Amino acid sequence: GGGVGGESDVGVIGRVLGLGPLATAVIDRMMYLRLEEERMDTQAEEEEEDEYEYDEEDGGDYNDDEILENTAVGVEAVESPSTAAGGSDSDNKHPPIQALLVIDRKVDLVTPMLTPLTYEGLIDDVLQIQVGGCVSVKKSIVEPEDQNEQQNQRTRDTNKDPKVLLPLNDSDPLYTEVRDKHVEVFGSFLQNQAKALKESHSQFTNRETARDLSEIHQFVKQIPVFTRNLRSLKNHIHIAELVKSAAEATSFRQRWQTERSMLESESQYDTLEDLIASGEPPYRWLRLFCLQSLTSNGIKATRYESLRKEVVQTYGFEFLMVLNDLEKAGFLRKRETFFMDSMATSYSTLRKSLNLINAEVDPSNPDDPAYVSSGYAPITVRWVQSAMRGFLGLDEALKELPSSGGSGSGRRWIDIEQKSPPESLVDALKQDRGPSLGVLAKKFNESTGRAGEQQERKPVLLVFYVGGITYMEVAALRFLSKRPSFPYAIICCTTEIVNGETLLRSLSC
Repeated sequence: GGGVGGESDVGVIGRVLGLGPLATAVIDRMMYLRLEEERMDTQAEEEEEDEYEYDEEDGGDYNDDEILENTAVGVEAVESPSTAAGGSDSDNKHPPIQALLVIDRKVDLVTPMLTPLTYEGLIDDVLQIQVGGCVSVKKSIVEPEDQNEQQNQRTRDTNKDPKVLLPLNDSDPLYTEVRDKHVEVFGSFLQNQAKALKESHSQFTNRETARDLSEIHQFVKQIPVFTRNLRSLKNHIHIAELVKSAAEATSFRQRWQTERSMLESESQYDTLEDLIASGEPPYRWLRLFCLQSLTSNGIKATRYESLRKEVVQTYGFEFLMVLNDLEKAGFLRKRETFFMDSMATSYSTLRKSLNLINAEVDPSNPDDPAYVSSGYAPITVRWVQSAMRGFLGLDEALKELPSSGGSGSGRRWIDIEQKSPPESLVDALKQDRGPSLGVLAKKFNESTGRAGEQQERKPVLLVFYVGGITYMEVAALRFLSKRPSFPYAIICCTTEIVNGETLLRSLSC
């Protein structure tokens, strides 16, 4: 009922697309619930009419004022969703949701296996962002200057270092600015913020500058804000130092290089063996193992058997069950030796069709979502971009999407229009598809006189991930949404936020 619950707040979303079997199932359920809601409303209206007729016969107490009042409430309730969903009300602060794109996580299992290179993504990768947007860090990391020698000695003696929870959300203006910055950039960005804060403070405290009472009063009012900003800046500088040092480690760079080689469809079996021998953490290693399988259409049977033996010997017998669970979930598969490494795979088709690799992207001044990992654009984000052109010229790539059963009747993707009165998914699929999302946005801007206006007046695209979204994808979608050339402002919803480790752990219970 989440889809209908969301729709009840914004009106019916006219255009709905789905990629993958779970997306089709969610849309099917959403449309079924709309039908049920319509049926129950009709039933309730009929019962009210019967009751009203009975009251009239019985000399009911309705008067003209009450009838007019009830009618006015009814009209208001009917009009407000239509205004929210595309009316030309100039006072409407929030642009309407023009389209919904539901994405099944199975459409892209590659991205969660990768290491993100944005500030927020790295914090999650190194420190694990908790549900609710907090991160737990050692107190000595964010408050090193407050630890005197005696406390440090006591900490060393007891071998304890208390942890503090730091919020990472929109209530922190600095965090909203820095979270999507690339690892090469966020250090210097925070340094510049520190300089600006210092300059603004020193300008006022400069004794040579005369101040009148009103200026002093304004400064006093700003002290709490300044203190809060300073505390936030200090926290982020300390966290940034921590994640940056992790990102500058040799092992991190080697892992990124291994990931990139796999993304280029190269085999890295020797590297995988070396990593087991060097004691790579088990789920960190499994991410690479799954990535090799996903990008190469499976692991060679002989290699798979030898690696499986090493996994059991190094990490323990319980990981035999973990490997079996990952096979069932589609993250791992064995392939027979007659399949050559040079043959086209599902992933290689997507890599070429969707232009997943863009090694030329500049992380300090990006012009492509691929900056989030220094050259790889998440598959789901490329699908969002492709939807603007109606997936034009992507017939081969669309064939690589997982297919669905049930009402989707084996379709790999669906594109329907929701109408009033509501209809089932089966009936909606019989209708012709509407224009591409890009054309739809253009028509909306023309019809509302918003063509050429600022981007905060863009129509809204709601992107819903079923099965979880990564911080890498969130950053890429935010980047797209802010681009003047992208026709929509994106609102992103998801069942949960995942990374490679949390996703694999959830599958191996």
